[in-house]
Amino acid sequence: MQIFNNYIEKHVTFHPFIDEKPHNELKNIIVIPCYNEPDILQTLKSVKRCKTPDSPVEVVVVINSAENSAQEIIKQNHSTKQEIEQWAVKENTDFLKFHTIYIDNIPRKIAGAGFARKAGMDEAVRRFAEINNSFGIITSLDADSLVAENYLIEIEKLFIQNPKADACSIYFEHPISGNEFSQLVYDKITEYELYMRYYALSLKFTGFPYYYHTVGSAFAVKAQTYCKQGGMNKKQAGEDFYFLHKIMPLGNYHYLKSTTVYPSPRPSNRVPFGTGPVIRSAVERPEKEFKAYHFEVFLNLRDFFTLIDQFFKIKDFNYSGFDFHPSIKNFLEKNNFIKALDEINANTSNRITFRKRFFRWFDAFRIIKYINFAHEHYYKKLPVSIAAAEYLKNTNNVRLYTKNMKQLLLNFRETERSTC
Repeated sequence: MQIFNNYIEKHVTFHPFIDEKPHNELKNIIVIPCYNEPDILQTLKSVKRCKTPDSPVEVVVVINSAENSAQEIIKQNHSTKQEIEQWAVKENTDFLKFHTIYIDNIPRKIAGAGFARKAGMDEAVRRFAEINNSFGIITSLDADSLVAENYLIEIEKLFIQNPKADACSIYFEHPISGNEFSQLVYDKITEYELYMRYYALSLKFTGFPYYYHTVGSAFAVKAQTYCKQGGMNKKQAGEDFYFLHKIMPLGNYHYLKSTTVYPSPRPSNRVPFGTGPVIRSAVERPEKEFKAYHFEVFLNLRDFFTLIDQFFKIKDFNYSGFDFHPSIKNFLEKNNFIKALDEINANTSNRITFRKRFFRWFDAFRIIKYINFAHEHYYKKLPVSIAAAEYLKNTNNVRLYTKNMKQLLLNFRETERSTC
């Protein structure tokens, strides 16, 4: 297992946390960052209720705090560790075991979900290395998420049926009704999830190949792929986006839609951005509907991406030879597209490799930069319901439009499950 040993030597800073030897047939390790989570047992019980897969599973909860964390948070973390360990004594079996990792006093600059997720995933690499399992799976879940009963068996099945698979996004649905939160929270998470699905489906519409959701509570990666790509980063938020967009271009990325993760819609200020802060801000200003990117930017990208094959081995590229939207043309000029195109062509011998290199340059990060550039100079954001209507109109699905936001989201969920 040289790849594991090399990764551990170069990228892992901690000594092993878990003393107990892993099961020789361990297949899947679920990593859960945990910071000030008094209700995490609900998540662990959800995993415990899952149907049993063919191979053993471990759950590693990474309880963490920063050097500047408040004393009440540190106290809660200690209580959480004790509660999980007491619960695990009764619930652990040979085929499903729950472990805790406790890391405190983390430097403020790196403390956060990214650091905790990385620490847990690195420990998972150690566990698989110990039993020489090069096909181990590392699954990412959050401490406030629940899972469907077939969660474990479907993750296992995907990697068995697709032995070359590197990673996958897992289908998710936020709760949009119930008694746990106020109706306002459910209304706002409905709008926000609609925005998320609108963006992913619109990216797919453009022809961009890496349109999958990047949600920290809903992905899995093969351990050897995790190591090859240098592991998880330590970003305080958005670590999932940056990590998964290193994996997707490898070409063996999947979207697991046969099971479901249910992330919490709770308002939060634990991270700089993401669902929690978005919902907190929305609840504070309930009169505002979520704004989404104007659909015209996706039409512009689609028109641009349809021309990719014409750029292969092109001589003396000139903007005047193509009918680019001004926002595309100006963005390409500002980003030295001609120089990038020359470099891509110099390093490719066929259209397939050309397209791969092209989308490594015009990747998910550059798409966001373009979209923001276009909205600074050409467009204004739209209420998410109007943007969703534009998507449906341009994909010949007008029949799915409704003014009822909840039903509109349900329609987008079904569209995504049936087309992505």
